[in-house]
Amino acid sequence: MQTELLHWISTFLEAQAAELGAATNTQLAYGRDLKDFDSFLARRALDFVSVGRKDIEAYMVWCDAQGLAKSTRARRLSAIKQLYRFAFEEGWRSDNPAIQIAGPG
Repeated sequence: MQTELLHWISTFLEAQAAELGAATNTQLAYGRDLKDFDSFLARRALDFVSVGRKDIEAYMVWCDAQGLAKSTRARRLSAIKQLYRFAFEEGWRSDNPAIQIAGPG
């Protein structure tokens, strides 16, 4: 895992806990989901900073092909969307590539 992404994820999860009172189980699940997304990106020689909407959509298609439950895919997309929104708000990215992606269904 890239050091920068690890910093993004940990900072994001700390903010979730502090600002939203996110439950420990939610934080752990989001952490796992985001690490899985990072592994997907790494296999495609992509990184979190340069990802575009099509890359996130490709990940969601891959999750579906893996047979993941709709609820799991929805949580993974939620984690990705919240992380990119946080990254945009913090100025880590100049855009939010996940903003218009619809959930599974």
